[in-house]
Amino acid sequence: IHLFDSPRFFHLGMDEETAGHQTTHENVVVRQGNLWWHDFYYMVDVVEKQNVRSWIWSDFAWHHPEDFFAKMPKSVLQSNWYYGSQFDNFDNPINETYVKLYDQLEAHGYDQVPAGSNHSNNVNFGKTVEYCTDVIAPDRLKGFLQTIWRPTLPACFKRHCEAIDQVGSVIQSLKNV
Repeated sequence: IHLFDSPRFFHLGMDEETAGHQTTHENVVVRQGNLWWHDFYYMVDVVEKQNVRSWIWSDFAWHHPEDFFAKMPKSVLQSNWYYGSQFDNFDNPINETYVKLYDQLEAHGYDQVPAGSNHSNNVNFGKTVEYCTDVIAPDRLKGFLQTIWRPTLPACFKRHCEAIDQVGSVIQSLKNV
């Protein structure tokens, strides 16, 4: 927090703590159950004592929704993410789990910064904004996050430019509404 000159928000991560997500890592950290919550609450406490708002990826809720909604403080800013292209096929369990979490976070009153990406396709970011502006109340929608998941190297420059263009297109379309 001091390194970043006391930002308004501090992202704690808390995502992808599964064996499946870490199969290629040499050092693996997979907290579960009470240990996940213990470490999470500790980090939130440290951040909030600095008058900064904690922010996390909302992945934990995908597979533990009851626990998540019973124990997650409303003070923690949420970023659910989904990088697919279909936001309306809820017969598909992936869409039901990942896309509908935006709706569930809204129903439970959490502030959100939904994350979209051009990681998998070139339509996700625009569709994320379209979907989430329909389901999240304006006072709880704190912005959007474009996640490219590519390094800032010359070989990836075009992908970064495409992401910037996608954000620009969304901003322009919102101005036209």
